[in-house]
Amino acid sequence: MREGAPGDVEAVLRIKNETWRTAYRGLLPQDFLDGLSVTPRAVETWRARIGSGAQRLVVGETAGEVSGFALYGPAEDERIGGGEIYAIYVLAGHWSTGLGRALMTRATGHLAALGHRETGLWVLEGNARARRFYERFGFTLSGRVQDVDGLPFPVPEVHYRMVQATG
Repeated sequence: MREGAPGDVEAVLRIKNETWRTAYRGLLPQDFLDGLSVTPRAVETWRARIGSGAQRLVVGETAGEVSGFALYGPAEDERIGGGEIYAIYVLAGHWSTGLGRALMTRATGHLAALGHRETGLWVLEGNARARRFYERFGFTLSGRVQDVDGLPFPVPEVHYRMVQATG
């Protein structure tokens, strides 16, 4: 496990897309999932996010290859406040290996060290596997619900939160 850098962005976006194709099968239209690709615009946007220092990236590697990541920082919705896990994805071949837990531990620990007493995240309402993972980690439903931003069709997502000690 290591801090991610702008040079990791293409690998991270490939993992995001591959994980979406697996985890969101049946939750999002198949033609949409099949059409996911790593675009130069996405690479540029993510590099800018990480390069600015506003958002942090941690990557997990297996045999020298990035196999999972977490992107986190201050909550994007200032009304919610605290820290936020913007994305956490692990390739399906590495599910249930402890990599996801290690990434989440690192991200939430860093947010707490920065003084964020609460960490939130959004998850597709129908993503039962991810929701179980977050609940086992200590997140609870906040009651907030919205449609995923940026998709060309409505997909509900629910908000989880976790209060943690700061250091």
